Amino acid sequence: MTTMIGINAHRPVRRAQRTVEVFGIDWPAHKAHAVLAGVATAVVTLLIVGSLQATAWVTAVAVLAVWWGERYLPGNAAVAPRSNPPGIS
Repeated sequence: MTTMIGINAHRPVRRAQRTVEVFGIDWPAHKAHAVLAGVATAVVTLLIVGSLQATAWVTAVAVLAVWWGERYLPGNAAVAPRSNPPGIS
């Protein structure tokens, strides 16, 4: 018996992630920005509201919004790998 495996020629290509170096380790930029947004949001919310439960909820929403929003932000188009010669994408 033979099984046919279909190949999807229109499969999206993985794009190179922007990275930020944190203590010598490359982090994806969207994760680093989400952590910074979470810390800033937590400090501000805790100072204004004073409730740990509200701070946790607001911080979680801010981190998720930055994390997912930056991952799928328009303008993060796929780029050609460095191994391709100029003019080929």
